Amino acid sequence: MGLLASLEKVFPRLDLQPTMESTMIKLVEEAGELAELIGKARGMSGEDKKQVIMKLLSRDMGREIADAMSRPTALDSRALEDIMEKYRGLRRRAEAGEFTQKDIDAWIARELLDVMQTCATFAYQLHIDMDELLLEHRAKLARRGYLKNWS
Repeated sequence: MGLLASLEKVFPRLDLQPTMESTMIKLVEEAGELAELIGKARGMSGEDKKQVIMKLLSRDMGREIADAMSRPTALDSRALEDIMEKYRGLRRRAEAGEFTQKDIDAWIARELLDVMQTCATFAYQLHIDMDELLLEHRAKLARRGYLKNWS
């Protein structure tokens, strides 16, 4: 099975018509969000960690509400209430200092998946032999000593 076939099992082709330029802009946006989360949630910005988590939760809640409100079906007030309840609970945990490193790592991983999906979307736009490029890439990593036991 080829690289693209394997990649599509994990990161599906999206029902979009992106251009390379729009995908690159999206990739930079996603990478920026990942960097913000890593830097701020790990205390690298100098900001109060609880306040940072509250701001990031507010951002995420706003996105979920926007997603719920932009659906083509009638507005489901129960869905909005569920979102609000979810974030009330997360806010209580943040206020109590109950966000663990594992919680933050899972949050980072979710953002990383967005970056990876965008990279896959970018790769789907290229009309080249990705399988051959993967072999070249692995060989380069092996030459540099980054891979062990690879031939």
